[in-house]
Amino acid sequence: MFKKILLSTAAIALIATAANARPNVMLSKDNRFVSVMPGKASPVHTAKKGSYYWQTIATNPDGAYFCCYGSTLSGPSSFFGAAYGVAEQFVLSKAAKVGTLSAGVGYVSGDDSVTLTLYADNGSNEPGAMLAQGTGSTDTEFGECCGITTAKISKTDLKANTPYWVAITTTGSNFEAAGFQVYNEVNDDVYLAGTSNGGTTWGTSYEETEYDPAIGVSK
Repeated sequence: MFKKILLSTAAIALIATAANARPNVMLSKDNRFVSVMPGKASPVHTAKKGSYYWQTIATNPDGAYFCCYGSTLSGPSSFFGAAYGVAEQFVLSKAAKVGTLSAGVGYVSGDDSVTLTLYADNGSNEPGAMLAQGTGSTDTEFGECCGITTAKISKTDLKANTPYWVAITTTGSNFEAAGFQVYNEVNDDVYLAGTSNGGTTWGTSYEETEYDPAIGVSK
């Protein structure tokens, strides 16, 4: 499986070793993407049928592998000098009241805090108004498999067939990674957007299939 990931993500061109990070952590030239050699495997997390209103977390154990490439998550006081984060769009087929956000996140350094935020869409397939926010933590080292961070939010009514976003950011000096989905996961074609200021503003979105963060929304 690692060979498939490596070949499929060669275009990211991860070239630089991260300063002040654990050994073998590599960054893309623009610091937006991170990779690491796989570590010791931990128990696989899979999504139980019906446990999420919407998710890109694998239901097949063979595909639940959040290693070894991901989107950089960094706090504003980290050595990056920027608060990188990523957001992923989703659309529910049925209206639902959402109270929990989930994401596949691994830590590299820091206190392991993760911020998950629910956004409306701005009408141009990009994050718009913030609807709710919660915090959680990651206890899985990036490069091991497979940790899911959850955060409770205020109960929020979401409409069917309407785009929303889950954003993954962090605070302080944290350095983390939102691991990419990989082969055999739920390979939906979704919109992604990035931030370098913790979500105050978001960059132009782009469409991606397979190599995007694993997220879920539930009651």
